[in-house]
Amino acid sequence: MSTYETRASQTARIIVGSKSVYTRSGGEAFFFSSGWASPVFIDGKKLISAPADRGLLVDMAIDCITENVDLGSLDAIAGCELTGVPFATLIADRLNKPLVLVCKQSKGFGRLAQFEGSFEPGARVLLVDDLATDGVSEQTFRAALQRAEAEVSGTFVLIDFSVFPTDHHYLSLAKLNDIVDMAEAKEYLGGREIDEIRKFAGDAPTWSRHHGGIGGLRKT
Repeated sequence: MSTYETRASQTARIIVGSKSVYTRSGGEAFFFSSGWASPVFIDGKKLISAPADRGLLVDMAIDCITENVDLGSLDAIAGCELTGVPFATLIADRLNKPLVLVCKQSKGFGRLAQFEGSFEPGARVLLVDDLATDGVSEQTFRAALQRAEAEVSGTFVLIDFSVFPTDHHYLSLAKLNDIVDMAEAKEYLGGREIDEIRKFAGDAPTWSRHHGGIGGLRKT
């Protein structure tokens, strides 16, 4: 059984080794759909195309989920459209659990119009995505599950930025700071880029506001 420290280090090595980290420390920021600005972007799409790395990530995901979720009470795995779907599929297969896919938009009528697959009202579901930046997408998918009368037992992501204000907890293999530490150790990023990302990680709302993004989310 792997520890969090081992999982974070191995995940960060995979992310950096696959060249999935992009920065814009010297120019225009990345903007997330919610309006937050960021000097760093992680492209999770690359991870599904490397069998060895993908397999290790799923192994570690199973360890993390097994440690933190009562599998006996779990009825299904729900994958977030789009990049969360491959990992949710692999995790559901390993755990021998039913799989449903949460779509960004409804594609029909009725309780399950926003889903591929099916589950009964009251089903206990684990939501799975590849990456949580500001958590807004995951919140949208959780809301869809709740409208469909599912009980969301938790949310698992490979990487959680863990820098934006949120009241939701994610199970994850690594945080943004773990990725930055590995990028620095491997000299994948320069000192100026590392410094800028660390400033961002230390106070993401302020960094975002100073670079043309929002400084906070509206309360709903």
